[in-house]
Amino acid sequence: MLKIGVIGVGYMGFHHARIYSQNKICKLVGVYDLDESKAKIVAENLGTNYYKEVKELIKSVDAVSIAVPTDKHYEVAKTVLEYGKHILIEKPITDNLEHAEELKELAYKKGIIFMVGHTERFNPVLKQIINYIKKPIFMEIRRMGPLPNRKPSTGVVLDLMIHDIDIVVNYLLKGKEIREINALGNSVYDFTLNEDIANASITFENDTIVVLTSSRCHPVKERKIRIIQSDNSIYADYISQYVEVHYVPLNIYKDANYESFEMKVEIPNVIRYEPLRLELTEFINSINENRKPLVTVDDGINALKVSFQMLKRIYEQFNIVDKIKVS
Repeated sequence: MLKIGVIGVGYMGFHHARIYSQNKICKLVGVYDLDESKAKIVAENLGTNYYKEVKELIKSVDAVSIAVPTDKHYEVAKTVLEYGKHILIEKPITDNLEHAEELKELAYKKGIIFMVGHTERFNPVLKQIINYIKKPIFMEIRRMGPLPNRKPSTGVVLDLMIHDIDIVVNYLLKGKEIREINALGNSVYDFTLNEDIANASITFENDTIVVLTSSRCHPVKERKIRIIQSDNSIYADYISQYVEVHYVPLNIYKDANYESFEMKVEIPNVIRYEPLRLELTEFINSINENRKPLVTVDDGINALKVSFQMLKRIYEQFNIVDKIKVS
C-alpha cells in the first residue's frame, strides 16, 4: 500500500490529510508543519503521526502532498525530489519559472511522478462542458470571494485566477496558440502586498476571446463560467456543480418581427463529487500505474507562464511597484 505524507497542514493541507486518511488504497503515514502544535492536532484528529523534522517524514513515505506557502514550494519540493519521492504540489507550482523548470528536470531525472494541484480541473462540471465545446467564440469566467482568514502568500492571479487559466489553456482550449494577453488589476488591502482584484483577457489565434475576473474583495463566493458558441451557450457553476446549455432558436432568423420564440435548454446530469478527492485519487493511481497524471508538471508551468504575462501587464499599466510583486 502506498505510504503518503502531507507537508503543510494549513487550510488545504488539512484537507489533503483528511482525504488520504479516508482512502483505502493508501496509508497516511504522517504530517509535518512548521507549527508543530498544528501538526500535532491534525495528526491526533486523523489518527496519524506528526513529525518534528520534515526529512524524517519524507524518508518514511513513498509520496507527499506539499501544501506550504507558495514562496516555500521550490525549497520543499526540491528536497522531496532529492529523496526520490513522488510529489503532488498545490498550485501554483512555484513563484518562479526558472525554479519550476529546475524541479521538472529533477523529477524527470529521478523518474518521479510530479503532479500540480489544479484542483478545479477535477470538478465534475468540466466533464460535461467539454462534451459541448465546438468552436467557442467567447468565454467569461468569474472566480470571486472574500479575503480568506489567512494572509495570502500571492496575489489573486496566482491564488485564484490560475485555476481558470489552467482550465482554459490546458484543457478547454488545449493546443490553441495564444495571440494576445491583457490584464488590469490593483491591490485593495495594504497588508496583502499584491493585487487583490484582477481582470484579464486572452485572445487565441482561432479568435476565441476569454475574459477572466478574479477577486478576493467580493462578499459572496462565486465560481462560474459561460461559453458562447454560434449555436449555443454553456453556463456552469463550479460550486453547485450545475450546467445548462441554451440553444439558439432556429426560427429567430426567419422573421425579424417575431413576438416570441422557444429556446431549447438542456441540463446535463452532473454526478457531484468533491474535486480534491478525485484529484488525490488520480495522484495515487498515477503512481501505482506508473503513468503521467492528468495534470502534469508541464500544465503547471504553462499556467504559470500565462499568469506571469498577466502580472506583467498589471505591473506595466499600473504604477504600483510597491504593492505588486512580479517574479
